[in-house]
Amino acid sequence: MYKFVKTVGGPFYRLIFRLKPVNKRNVPKTGGVILCANHSSNHDIVALALVCPRNLRFLAKKELWQSKLGSKFFNAMGGIPVDRDNPGMDSFRRSIEVLKDGDALAIFLQGTRRQEIDTGDFKSGVALFAVKAKVPVVPVYITPGYKAFGRTTVTFGEPISFEEYHDTKVRSEQLNEIAQQVMDAIEGLRVKSEG
Repeated sequence: MYKFVKTVGGPFYRLIFRLKPVNKRNVPKTGGVILCANHSSNHDIVALALVCPRNLRFLAKKELWQSKLGSKFFNAMGGIPVDRDNPGMDSFRRSIEVLKDGDALAIFLQGTRRQEIDTGDFKSGVALFAVKAKVPVVPVYITPGYKAFGRTTVTFGEPISFEEYHDTKVRSEQLNEIAQQVMDAIEGLRVKSEG
């Protein structure tokens, strides 16, 4: 299903939104990795999947699984449902398994759609996943808007390693500091792309 959507949907998205990847070489070719992006539209996960050099698993709101068709589709696409109001251990365990299996996991740092980046508004889950699974985080900035025949740029930043926190008991303040570092990196990509 993933390959089918990428093959069939790819040409349409590339034509309509003129997708342009920048620095996709920053995505490690192998091994577990988190791609952490801003989130302004439902198109974001498709755009990211189409330009990323690796197949992605992704976290998404559980409401997308409410219908039988939606459940089948998002399961086939590699989605992992998460309750945004009360994240449970199941989505956490599945995400860690994905990363430890050497796959790439996409996460939207602010948890829900925001037209603009608020550097003080983010979820710390990405930090917990990165530390527990011992994987780097690649910050990603996706230009908002998705204007027909405009230009949508997906910019990949350099991987950020948090090795100093591996095998340690990380406090909530430290998780927030890690997430803040990722958020600042995404904001940096925005400033560069718009400058």
